[in-house]
Amino acid sequence: MKKIILTGNLGRDPEMRTSPSGEQFATFTLAVSVGTKQNPKTDWVDVSCNGKLADVVCTYLKKGTKILVSGFPTVNAYMNKENQAVGSLRVYADDIEFLSPKASTDSPTDTSDVYTLPQTNMDTLHSDNIPF
Repeated sequence: MKKIILTGNLGRDPEMRTSPSGEQFATFTLAVSVGTKQNPKTDWVDVSCNGKLADVVCTYLKKGTKILVSGFPTVNAYMNKENQAVGSLRVYADDIEFLSPKASTDSPTDTSDVYTLPQTNMDTLHSDNIPF
């Protein structure tokens, strides 16, 4: 079993896409802080989700939102235009939790709420269906 859990901030607003088979899915990048305080580094991870989870992601998440993502990882390797080997990590999310505080006029400084998005069936989303 392959499972990955990441915490980070959205690097851009989620984007709804459609696979060649007509299924809709959301994609976004997640900035994950790694390294030390003396040598900070950010890893960028591509995240995809489908179904109701994709709808919720596109409705409620935006650039900068802090979330926790769990799902299964895939690594893609290819040669870029400069003929150098390049790799990228993509996570197919099956669960996402909101870690940023809910925007509210009642208690703008309350950060105790954690929001869990509904789990979705990842059987329908495969890397072969993604048009990039």
